[in-house]
Amino acid sequence: MPLTRTEAAFDALSALSDALRVPASERSYGRQFAQMYDYRLAVLRRRVLQQSEEPAFQAQYGPAQYVERLLDMPPRTLCLVIGTFYCAMQNKPDVLQEMARDFSLPAPPLATSYVGEQDELFLEDQSGRVRLVGELVRPGSALARQCVTGAVAGVLGYETPEGDLNVHHLFFPGPPPPVSMPAAPTPGSIVLASGLLAGDDAHPERDMALELLLEWLTGELVAPAAQAAQARISSLVIAGNAVGRTAWAPADRQSAHSHPFAALDPWLDQVCATLDAVVLQPGATDPCSTALPQQPLLAPLVPRASRWPSLHRVTNPSWFALHHRTFLSTSGQTLHDLLKYLPDEEQAEHRLLLALATLRWAHVAPTAPDTLWCYPFQATDPFLLRAAPDVYVVGNQPAFATATLKAPHANGTHTVRIILVPEFASTQQVVVLDAETLEARPLSFRTCHTHN
Repeated sequence: MPLTRTEAAFDALSALSDALRVPASERSYGRQFAQMYDYRLAVLRRRVLQQSEEPAFQAQYGPAQYVERLLDMPPRTLCLVIGTFYCAMQNKPDVLQEMARDFSLPAPPLATSYVGEQDELFLEDQSGRVRLVGELVRPGSALARQCVTGAVAGVLGYETPEGDLNVHHLFFPGPPPPVSMPAAPTPGSIVLASGLLAGDDAHPERDMALELLLEWLTGELVAPAAQAAQARISSLVIAGNAVGRTAWAPADRQSAHSHPFAALDPWLDQVCATLDAVVLQPGATDPCSTALPQQPLLAPLVPRASRWPSLHRVTNPSWFALHHRTFLSTSGQTLHDLLKYLPDEEQAEHRLLLALATLRWAHVAPTAPDTLWCYPFQATDPFLLRAAPDVYVVGNQPAFATATLKAPHANGTHTVRIILVPEFASTQQVVVLDAETLEARPLSFRTCHTHN
């Protein structure tokens, strides 16, 4: 007996998602990135100033002179300045050095961390740049870990005789108010997955876990007593890396699955026939431009699945709503780059904390364009957090993790659920999210025939 599925009520949230769509006619790489930085600072400066004017802020830190331009700070005066962080790190990629490299020699290995012994932290605006010093921003401190290139912050401090800025307090814009939805959240469950890496000939053992996931999503693997709970599953979100890079092969070495979408499309076709909504987001291994925001995967790549109105091909990052819950979803590249601003030994411990920090920065990808490729936008920055989501999804992570962030605003407090979605190919796990309570739990499809 077929299951009657809960409706997902998918909404593309065009007011937020349209900014992340870049038509082919507008994909020009001849522009400078300065306008993007200027726009980011102008928008977030207003949010930081609003925080500094709150009575609670005034009571805690006392009066401080607001100085609009960094280089206009008066000496021996407690000042509030607002600017953009710049991390001078000896191991960061250098485009000029790469161009000058001897290409007859092998390329150096990609750095897993940009951190070095001579690193320095600066704050900059249109007037110039000043070095930040003091115990609060000492390398390795809790606050220094949140100071990455491109993030905007307000700094309370004094100018030192050497011309540096001694930091007494540092604060971020914080997330903006949430989107007003037309109705209350509806009952249902949403499955979050990433890193399916379908059609990867190098790891055929993963196919069994993927087949089990398909049978579970379509209800074939469910006992009659569990069908009521299964019927609550309305939708699937694939947060990037649906196919694997290693699946591509020369024509003379191709197998039946060498075209990765030959494996993904029929799998996706069956899921789209079953669920009310399937969200397909591109990722680092998918055939898509590497520059963010990645544009939706082309329909001809999944022709069978594209026949279904339930399939929604979105950007990376992307905004959408399910069950009247707002989602901000990324495929993981933004977090992976942020982790390189930490030493290798600290990255696992602070993965979730950095995801939370992007909400406090009110910016999903602050390190773009410095160390993360993106389009050179003119007079805008689509990665700014224009609203606080209900759910913030980060795909292709080594393990499941979740937390909540309470974001105060004029009408109360909004709670954001942050979810790190594990890579399915290596963990055989997905995440099941309750649309009403926002409780999230991992679900494993590991068998004795699957391994990392």
